[in-house]
Amino acid sequence: MAKTLLVLSTSRTSEKAVDFAVCRAKEKGEPIVALYIIEEKLTDEVFNRFTDIGFIGDKPSSELVESIMKEYRQRGYEEVGKVQVKAMEAGVSFDAVTVEGDFTEEALKAIDDHDASMVVVVKKKKSIFMKYFSRSFADEISERASVEVKVFED
Repeated sequence: MAKTLLVLSTSRTSEKAVDFAVCRAKEKGEPIVALYIIEEKLTDEVFNRFTDIGFIGDKPSSELVESIMKEYRQRGYEEVGKVQVKAMEAGVSFDAVTVEGDFTEEALKAIDDHDASMVVVVKKKKSIFMKYFSRSFADEISERASVEVKVFED
């Protein structure tokens, strides 16, 4: 059975995207899958910033790594919980999946694994200047996905 795939991450969430995904799933009579991706690269960015400002040394401790990952997982449970409540209120079947890895690759894999009919993702709003120098994960998913992708800018 086809499903609406809502992709959530540690750095991007949008209530509009959640509402859209739940409404679409209800209209199509299909379940919604909330995929929460804990981005590997994000922890590296955190450690690099902390190292640059002298807050930590060159090699973070395993306790610090685990503490940050625990925080990301907790945030994921909260975000997925919000989606679950909205899905239940709308009478939409719901499933949650949490993975750690590369945002784009995990999202593309989930499209096939969950027989997605549509993907809903959020991208961070960038300045016009920055749009020329970097691509968002959402744009990459839109280009590579085998199904329709609805992108929300936050």
